[in-house]
Amino acid sequence: MKLIKRGNVISLGTPLEVREQRYLKHLASALGHYLENPQGSELVLRLGSGYEKDNQQALETWVSYHRDEIFAKRLEGQNPLDYLINKIEQLVQS
Repeated sequence: MKLIKRGNVISLGTPLEVREQRYLKHLASALGHYLENPQGSELVLRLGSGYEKDNQQALETWVSYHRDEIFAKRLEGQNPLDYLINKIEQLVQS
């Protein structure tokens, strides 16, 4: 019986930069689920650099842009996803 998928396990030998990039990608995915997986590319101009192909890539770019804030929130013991949700709601409403 398998409890954990092998692809979800990161070995201790994995460089920190790779682990951080995976974490940011997971946060962008969770944010996409929160936004009910918006299809299309309307978020590219709002969140991305303008070169992304779709909303998910725009979310990944936006989350990467807030990398320092995300890791600061983690160090403070706060949930970075809650922080990003608040930030994106403010951005979309303005």
